[in-house]
Amino acid sequence: MNFSISDLIYIILALPVVFSMISAVNLLHKDVLHWLNRLAATAVFGAIALLVASFDVYSPYRDAYLYLDALSVWMLLIIGTLYLAFAWTSKAYLDRDTNKRYGYLRRFGRLEGRFYALSHIFVWIMLVVVTVNNLGLMWVAIEATTLVSALLVAFKFTRTSLEAAWKYVMVCTVGICLALLGTILVYYIQLTDIGPANPLDWLYMAQHVDSIDSPMARFAFCFLFVGYGTKIGLAPMHAWLPDAHSEAPALTSGLLSGSLCICALYVLIRNIIILLPAIGVDFISGLCLFFGLFTVAAAVPFVLVQRDVKRMLAYSSMENFGLMMAGLGLFVPSAAQAMLLHMFNHALVKYSLFYTAGTIMEEFGTKNMMRIHGMMTQTPRTAMFWLLGIVGILGMPPFGIFFSKFYIIFGFFQADHPWLGILLLILLAGMLIGILYHVMRMFGGQAKKKSAGELLGFTDSLALAGLLLFSCAASAGLSEITVLNNLLSHAAQIVLGGVS
Repeated sequence: MNFSISDLIYIILALPVVFSMISAVNLLHKDVLHWLNRLAATAVFGAIALLVASFDVYSPYRDAYLYLDALSVWMLLIIGTLYLAFAWTSKAYLDRDTNKRYGYLRRFGRLEGRFYALSHIFVWIMLVVVTVNNLGLMWVAIEATTLVSALLVAFKFTRTSLEAAWKYVMVCTVGICLALLGTILVYYIQLTDIGPANPLDWLYMAQHVDSIDSPMARFAFCFLFVGYGTKIGLAPMHAWLPDAHSEAPALTSGLLSGSLCICALYVLIRNIIILLPAIGVDFISGLCLFFGLFTVAAAVPFVLVQRDVKRMLAYSSMENFGLMMAGLGLFVPSAAQAMLLHMFNHALVKYSLFYTAGTIMEEFGTKNMMRIHGMMTQTPRTAMFWLLGIVGILGMPPFGIFFSKFYIIFGFFQADHPWLGILLLILLAGMLIGILYHVMRMFGGQAKKKSAGELLGFTDSLALAGLLLFSCAASAGLSEITVLNNLLSHAAQIVLGGVS
């Protein structure tokens, strides 16, 4: 059966909503829900894979509200991959988390339907973010992700999770309100410089960027940068991120870190493309480089003194978002490609790490790393995946993040910022030392508390291994994978201001 691009898009956008409605009713047996969950996500990923294989990067797809170019398809690939991993690891996680002996959610019953309904709607909204063609609708979708994901952050319904959800809503809502003001100013710029036709239509505005010469452009960009930068988790607007990632279920933390924050970065990039000719490269580059490096620098001391295993990973996410922002600010082709590749690699490895961290918390009954020892002898399978994920996120070969980090750092020297590149290397070394210190303590020594045993099963182990291998293969063999290489290079051209 041959599917058109429009058919595939409608399959991608319809299935998560249909399954979410089925889950919300919560009448089916949980085993049926688990398999329908896997079926829906697998079908969506299959549709995305077909879309990637058949998509012509030279001929973007467009209808009244949707638009797909190479950058959109690249983002769909990232979200779809995490969606697939979520589906095939969620059964094991929920079975453990509701277990009466060691689960965090053991106080409640029949949570699967509610959790799946919220999670699939959350994924659906992120899919909408990267497929709509209107800057106003992108803002609406980003705000919707805040509302839905806040319910997932508070899902354990403990004092700390409710507090984290409240902080998440308050901080991100303030940021998104600033982004709304920036979006209103962009519309004002369109009215004055382009005309009232096709309001906030991204493609229409991108085709008329040479007409934009408003003094309000810089003002609008500042609001957009602070607003969406809050959602990305850039310092000093990052206060919500460690709490939300620490308190959310591990599956949700993986989606938050791996796909939600980069969706906000995606929307910021779409706005940058519109405003770039009016503002100039230097101003945007300066802001991106400063806040990118500042975010990495802010994360290092918090990692060094951290005790909570998931908060450590949250600060590691801050480091990587700062690295992506700095890569964007360089405005050189190699760094733009590396930034997009880093989005992909970070998403896959960080989802694996958050899932493994959730498993460790269930095995040892604590999130305090100072109380976790002897993992190599008590839980060897979990320890192996924990070590592989840590090695991957720190950017050591042969893992994919090594390649994307290397080319971002190389971009500093290409862009005549060698001292900033050296500073970044020093900061990354500090992050490496801090994380390795905590991880080595967890592996060795005498266990102070007997673990519940090896809880990582066959299916979730296979899913985690698939994520790590996919990251390695896609990065190391990128030049040999014509479809991905072509998609990535054209997506980077769009990031740098081109319209495919």
